[in-house]
Amino acid sequence: MERLVKIDGQEIKLAVNGGTPRLYRSLFRKDLFLGMNNAVDENGEMKDSEVFENLAFVMAIQGGSLPMTTKIDDWLNAMSNPMAIMEAAPDILDLWLTTKEETSTAKKE
Repeated sequence: MERLVKIDGQEIKLAVNGGTPRLYRSLFRKDLFLGMNNAVDENGEMKDSEVFENLAFVMAIQGGSLPMTTKIDDWLNAMSNPMAIMEAAPDILDLWLTTKEETSTAKKE
Protein backbone atom coordinates (compact mmCIF):
# COMPACT_ATOMS: atom_id res chain seq x y z
CA MET A 1 0.00 0.00 0.00
CA GLU A 2 1.27 3.47 -0.86
CA ARG A 3 0.38 6.98 0.26
CA LEU A 4 1.74 10.50 -0.13
CA VAL A 5 2.56 11.96 3.28
CA LYS A 6 3.69 15.51 3.91
CA ILE A 7 7.01 15.48 5.77
CA ASP A 8 8.97 18.68 6.29
CA GLY A 9 6.82 20.49 3.72
CA GLN A 10 7.35 17.89 0.99
CA GLU A 11 5.03 15.20 -0.31
CA ILE A 12 6.90 11.93 0.30
CA LYS A 13 5.65 8.68 -1.19
CA LEU A 14 5.59 6.06 1.56
CA ALA A 15 4.92 2.40 0.94
CA VAL A 16 4.44 -0.56 3.22
CA ASN A 17 4.27 -4.20 2.18
CA GLY A 18 5.25 -7.68 3.25
CA GLY A 19 8.93 -6.79 3.05
CA THR A 20 8.68 -3.82 5.41
CA PRO A 21 9.38 -5.73 8.65
CA ARG A 22 12.31 -7.54 7.06
CA LEU A 23 13.90 -4.36 5.66
CA TYR A 24 13.36 -2.65 9.04
CA ARG A 25 15.14 -5.52 10.81
CA SER A 26 17.93 -5.53 8.24
CA LEU A 27 18.57 -1.78 8.59
CA PHE A 28 18.07 -1.34 12.34
CA ARG A 29 18.61 -4.80 13.87
CA LYS A 30 15.28 -4.44 15.69
CA ASP A 31 11.88 -6.08 15.39
CA LEU A 32 9.31 -3.71 13.86
CA PHE A 33 6.27 -5.41 15.42
CA LEU A 34 7.78 -5.28 18.90
CA GLY A 35 8.85 -1.70 18.33
CA MET A 36 5.39 -0.61 17.22
CA ASN A 37 3.77 -2.38 20.17
CA ASN A 38 6.05 -0.43 22.51
CA ALA A 39 5.93 2.86 20.56
CA VAL A 40 2.20 3.47 20.93
CA ASP A 41 0.17 3.26 24.14
CA GLU A 42 -3.37 1.89 24.48
CA ASN A 43 -4.80 5.33 23.60
CA GLY A 44 -2.83 5.53 20.36
CA GLU A 45 -0.41 8.10 21.80
CA MET A 46 3.21 7.94 20.68
CA LYS A 47 5.77 6.90 23.31
CA ASP A 48 8.86 6.28 21.15
CA SER A 49 9.78 8.67 18.34
CA GLU A 50 12.72 6.59 17.10
CA VAL A 51 10.43 3.81 15.90
CA PHE A 52 8.43 6.31 13.83
CA GLU A 53 11.59 7.87 12.39
CA ASN A 54 12.89 4.43 11.43
CA LEU A 55 9.55 3.29 10.01
CA ALA A 56 9.11 6.48 7.96
CA PHE A 57 12.62 5.98 6.58
CA VAL A 58 11.90 2.37 5.56
CA MET A 59 8.55 3.37 4.03
CA ALA A 60 10.22 6.20 2.07
CA ILE A 61 12.77 3.75 0.67
CA GLN A 62 10.03 1.30 -0.28
CA GLY A 63 7.99 4.11 -1.84
CA GLY A 64 10.92 5.05 -4.05
CA SER A 65 11.36 8.46 -2.40
CA LEU A 66 14.85 7.58 -1.13
CA PRO A 67 17.60 5.43 -2.61
CA MET A 68 18.45 2.32 -0.61
CA THR A 69 21.95 3.73 0.01
CA THR A 70 20.60 6.73 1.98
CA LYS A 71 21.61 6.85 5.63
CA ILE A 72 18.83 7.73 8.07
CA ASP A 73 20.92 10.37 9.84
CA ASP A 74 21.56 12.15 6.52
CA TRP A 75 17.84 12.08 5.72
CA LEU A 76 16.82 13.44 9.12
CA ASN A 77 19.60 16.06 9.14
CA ALA A 78 18.37 17.39 5.78
CA MET A 79 15.00 18.27 7.34
CA SER A 80 14.57 21.87 8.43
CA ASN A 81 11.92 20.99 11.02
CA PRO A 82 13.19 18.75 13.83
CA MET A 83 9.59 17.71 14.54
CA ALA A 84 8.79 16.80 10.91
CA ILE A 85 8.46 13.05 11.52
CA MET A 86 6.49 13.56 14.73
CA GLU A 87 4.05 15.84 12.91
CA ALA A 88 3.61 13.15 10.24
CA ALA A 89 3.38 10.32 12.81
CA PRO A 90 -0.45 10.08 12.68
CA ASP A 91 -0.29 9.50 8.89
CA ILE A 92 2.58 7.03 9.25
CA LEU A 93 0.71 5.12 11.96
CA ASP A 94 -2.51 5.15 9.91
CA LEU A 95 -0.71 3.69 6.88
CA TRP A 96 0.88 1.00 9.06
CA LEU A 97 -2.39 0.11 10.80
CA THR A 98 -4.42 0.12 7.58
CA THR A 99 -1.99 -2.32 6.01
CA LYS A 100 -1.89 -4.45 9.15
CA GLU A 101 -5.71 -4.63 9.25
CA GLU A 102 -5.91 -5.62 5.58
CA THR A 103 -3.38 -8.42 5.99
CA SER A 104 -5.01 -9.80 9.15
CA THR A 105 -8.61 -9.87 7.87
CA ALA A 106 -9.64 -13.40 6.97
CA LYS A 107 -11.17 -13.85 3.54
CA LYS A 108 -14.44 -15.70 3.17
CA GLU A 109 -14.45 -18.51 0.65
